[in-house]
Amino acid sequence: MKRIAAFLLFLASASALAAGALHEEYTPLAAQTPSHLAIDASEEARSISSILYSLGNLYAYLDTNFLYDIDPDEMETELISAMIDSLGDRYSYYIPPDSASDFLEDSEGEYVGIGTYLTKMNPAYADPADPETYMVIIASPFPGGPADRANLRPRDMISAVNGEDVSPLTAPEASKLLRGHPGEDITLTVHRGTAVFEITLQPEKVTAPSTAAGMIGEGIGYIAIYSFSLTTGESFRKDLESLMAEGADKLIIDLRNNGGGTVQSALEIADMLLSSGTMLDTRYKPGSGRDESIITADKEVLVPEEMPIVLIVNGGTASSSEILTGALRDNGRALVVGSRTFGKGISQEIRPFRGGYIQITTGHFYTPSGNDIHEVGIAADIAVEEPEYSDEEMEAFESFMKDDLLASYAEDHPGYTKENIEAFAAMHEGSGVPEDLLRILIRNEYIYSMDFSERPVADTWFDPYIAAALEALS
Repeated sequence: MKRIAAFLLFLASASALAAGALHEEYTPLAAQTPSHLAIDASEEARSISSILYSLGNLYAYLDTNFLYDIDPDEMETELISAMIDSLGDRYSYYIPPDSASDFLEDSEGEYVGIGTYLTKMNPAYADPADPETYMVIIASPFPGGPADRANLRPRDMISAVNGEDVSPLTAPEASKLLRGHPGEDITLTVHRGTAVFEITLQPEKVTAPSTAAGMIGEGIGYIAIYSFSLTTGESFRKDLESLMAEGADKLIIDLRNNGGGTVQSALEIADMLLSSGTMLDTRYKPGSGRDESIITADKEVLVPEEMPIVLIVNGGTASSSEILTGALRDNGRALVVGSRTFGKGISQEIRPFRGGYIQITTGHFYTPSGNDIHEVGIAADIAVEEPEYSDEEMEAFESFMKDDLLASYAEDHPGYTKENIEAFAAMHEGSGVPEDLLRILIRNEYIYSMDFSERPVADTWFDPYIAAALEALS
């Protein structure tokens, strides 16, 4: 009881401390609370101090009268989680101490799992009529990871892992369930549009690479940015300088399936390509002590202003990737090719708390033209539609994947060539699986059987996004 009472008192001050540490100014709640704690019951709004006082009384009652033992650690975790859950924000949550090590692994970019960024709404706000509120949503798969090889796509939804319903799980709990163990199968129940099918994967050690670059045509440099970490800006700079030394006078930046990350890295890259102009406008809660933040380009550009730049985006392009896209597009510096981006126009802060971490939404950002992209996304200048498959085609795909035909074909027909890929698609044209999907599947089988350093940096044969970007540059 003393431990919980002490925690409740700590929480009363920590609530203010969180605001103070993050926002630099705060007024201790104790200074605002009447000593008698007499709050008129007819008032709709009660002070946080009176709520915590009531919780202390409730715990005293439970400790005295509840028949069974009380686990103070569990109660503490649930109290913190309930406070964050009450915010009603899908991006704000508590990572308890027993999940902290997994969270740190994710932050460092290497862990065992299926290799995908995911989102999941807090189960407290699930709507039975809306699957997006209770299923796991794939934001973007890691290039070359198990999820990517199995053709999982952004906005695919997962309802079960090895038959276990994910709807009651929080995002960290769902992420932990999807990790699994190396060599042990994980079966996912996947929802794509109206189709429902199962895919079986094996978790492995996966690393999210930051960038990859190469020349993909005469004078055409290509840089894929897979995620934004603290080192992505420097990695991009090196790639860009290397490509220009090889004679690149046109540039394609591929942001597909980049779920975001460190905002600063996205701004660093925008600053390398913009000679002037606003890059980002972020607004905060009134009274938070933070002023509106407008960030402008102020560094020396690394490329000639006449160099054409094309950005490739899709539904997995989110958050920091959308910041970079908005900065370059709104300033007239780049043409955007692809499909509408994810639409995450808010930013979060993470801080240690009671052995775990809390993440809360603190900022709402706008593109240089003042556009609010949250839950809207950014439409491409040149649209490339995502392929849509019927229920029958997805059923055929599920059966096809069970037969393990990809590995045997690649073994019998060694060599990543256009002819081998076309021959595979022709061989299975009666399978019910669309030809474009057959090409992608066998292409992935060839590519992902290579060492990462030996893989082609981009598919100029069968990738419609790359084809559209090359056409735009020509």
